[in-house]
Amino acid sequence: MTKTRKDFLPLLEKAKENCLKGLKTLGLKANKIQSTEMEELVLASMKKAAIGTAFDGKITRGSLHAFPDITVNNTFGVEVKMTIGDKWTSIGNSILESTRIESIEEVFIFFVKIGGDINIKYRAYQECLNDIAVTHSPRYMIDMDLPLGKSIFDKIGVKYNDLRNKPNPIRYIKDYYRKQLSEGEELWWIDQDSSSAPIIKGFGNISPEEQERYVIESMILFPEIFGNSNLKFARPAAYLFTEFGALSSNLRDKFTAGGQAKVTIKGSTITIPKVLHKLLIRSKKIDKAIREMDKSKLSHYWRVDTIKSPTLNQWKELLNKNSSWKKGKIKTSDIFDFGLHAKEI
Repeated sequence: MTKTRKDFLPLLEKAKENCLKGLKTLGLKANKIQSTEMEELVLASMKKAAIGTAFDGKITRGSLHAFPDITVNNTFGVEVKMTIGDKWTSIGNSILESTRIESIEEVFIFFVKIGGDINIKYRAYQECLNDIAVTHSPRYMIDMDLPLGKSIFDKIGVKYNDLRNKPNPIRYIKDYYRKQLSEGEELWWIDQDSSSAPIIKGFGNISPEEQERYVIESMILFPEIFGNSNLKFARPAAYLFTEFGALSSNLRDKFTAGGQAKVTIKGSTITIPKVLHKLLIRSKKIDKAIREMDKSKLSHYWRVDTIKSPTLNQWKELLNKNSSWKKGKIKTSDIFDFGLHAKEI
């Protein structure tokens, strides 16, 4: 017979009572209990609570890295969390749930608080996940006192079971946080879409080819570089880290060093900032790169829903919109076009 949540919750309540008794017998030693020992204590408490019920003999512990920690009747799962602090919050599991036991239909968190007065709370997994934290990969943040309707899934507008079954759940999380970004902010975490090495290098330690690709891609993806905001290099700095595994203490110089340059456009000789000269001499490379760049990447960094055709024209619109430079009727995109069509520069 299929067992429902209504059948399962009394088991968790009895297990809570058993576990609290076990912790009290430990006294001060409870402060030194390890997570694996806690999982064993919860497992024993649940097995004891199941005696004489429909769950008797149907409670098992998963493998070392399986999610959740304990399975009941191959239907319910219990993920054991503990904190030695006096709080009901903790970092939870990976968004990807790559080790999830497929037969589990519903997961509950069994949260043991050792700090202060020892206590235990249990809740449905999705009800108490309030945000995302990033360690080596994006992970849920647990708040056992989170009000109903305030979970990360409520914020995003997608059900937990729907999200976890998406081919790329992190993309949905990224889309949500992208909408919360302010000027100069960018998402930085590395996920399954990234190919960055786990080594951080200085800008000078990446190859000259990678340095040049970085400058070209930054001019495409971050047209604010051509503006005058104090934050205009914040997103390019994040991109350097996430895509190239590099940092730079003088990133501004990669685009502006060298002062000004003189060029002759439409019969007039004008002086342009060095950043525009760097744009001019890379025009043909930028044209090629923007045509080959994935449209979803452009959409993400341009923060637009639609990529128009031709893509180059949309970029030039963004370029003029963001640029703080104009000389008479000559716009920043004219500098680019001059370089694109010039035989020699």
